[in-house]
Amino acid sequence: MRVKRFFGADSRQAMRQVRDELGDDAVILSNKNVDNGVEIVCALDYDGEATPRNFADALKKADQGDALQRELDDARQRILSGATFDTASSENAFQKKARIRQLGALSEGYRADMPKQVAGFEDYSPPAVARSNALGNDQVIHALQSEIQSLHNLLKDQMREQDEIRNPSEALVRKRLLAAGFREVYVKRLLKLVKIAPETDNKTAWQLVLDRLKGEVQTLDEEFIDKGGVVAVLGPTGVGKTTTLSKLAARYVLKHGADGLALVTTDCYRIAAYEQLRTVGRILGVTVRVIDENNSLDMTLKSLRGKSLVLIDTAGLNVRDPNLQTQVNLLASTQARIRRFLVLPATSQARVLLDTYEAYREAGLNGCILTKLDEAMHLGEVLGLVLEKRLPVSYLTNGQKIPDDVQLANPTSILARFVRDVERSEEIKER
Repeated sequence: MRVKRFFGADSRQAMRQVRDELGDDAVILSNKNVDNGVEIVCALDYDGEATPRNFADALKKADQGDALQRELDDARQRILSGATFDTASSENAFQKKARIRQLGALSEGYRADMPKQVAGFEDYSPPAVARSNALGNDQVIHALQSEIQSLHNLLKDQMREQDEIRNPSEALVRKRLLAAGFREVYVKRLLKLVKIAPETDNKTAWQLVLDRLKGEVQTLDEEFIDKGGVVAVLGPTGVGKTTTLSKLAARYVLKHGADGLALVTTDCYRIAAYEQLRTVGRILGVTVRVIDENNSLDMTLKSLRGKSLVLIDTAGLNVRDPNLQTQVNLLASTQARIRRFLVLPATSQARVLLDTYEAYREAGLNGCILTKLDEAMHLGEVLGLVLEKRLPVSYLTNGQKIPDDVQLANPTSILARFVRDVERSEEIKER
């Protein structure tokens, strides 16, 4: 074996010396920056056994002494495990893109020259070693991680395309649900449960999914205004808590009279919040109380023990407002058993709805109320959250009229509205 050391002003000049003197069969043992240039140590085995026959062999023969080089080698091996090069035959667009990304990430220390059998890369010129070494370990590893993630995404896209070819009906259902606002994690779980066969037609596949969704929707069997007790409605500002509570209060008075009902508000942040609820109470003829520094929630509820139903209107706060936790703790501070229902507007985006749920989840939710159905273009986003989090739906509201625009939720009506929204959205896209 012949071992020789080469010096150059930069890596390109040093590599040119390697090719001129040792040829394309040279193996790079190490490379590093030195004063006034770059030093490369190469070896040439005359018996030919050490000659790298392909790209994978060249990586295996690279020097493992340097810690950074070991990190790079491990990352590159993971890249190789995710995409193979078949240079003997024509390659598709995905393989070509993966090969270009992979080769572009190589440092000059891992190859004197690319093997000639890699089609289209005879004139490939590797990046300068000095530039790679100038980066810190963290930067290089971060760059490799980005390349690995890109390859992972490419592989996932390729697999999805293959799945669509194998099972077009399932692919259609997946696209419909994702377009409706369902999160991919739930769609994936749902399709595992439905198991659509490849030979199933589109109409039958969609009906199978709808039947499954109908079984997944959880609703309450009875109205909590009939059951009585203490009920609190929670949610951010503007979702319709006070309006919904007013509808429920009027609904109760029409069925059971005003004597057994009391309204309580904990909203000391919004101007005239108490006045709004007191106006409703005066119209309905029911008791209205406010929780402040002089009236604790626990003492107020004890004074209302003779009432059949107590409805609590909580303060509407942004999910990132520090006072939100104070409201949650207030409900937990009382000895009374309070059922908590989260108010979710159908007009909100999926990300906003998820943030709202996560902010109030620790309060111990007994269910939810879906509001503003009359203003929503699509029910899919709020329905996707309800299904994914298995949150029971109690009431649906679809307007401002009190008490008309509120109804007890049931899976059939919810799914019927969802199907109409999907069909309408697809009609709009086709125009």
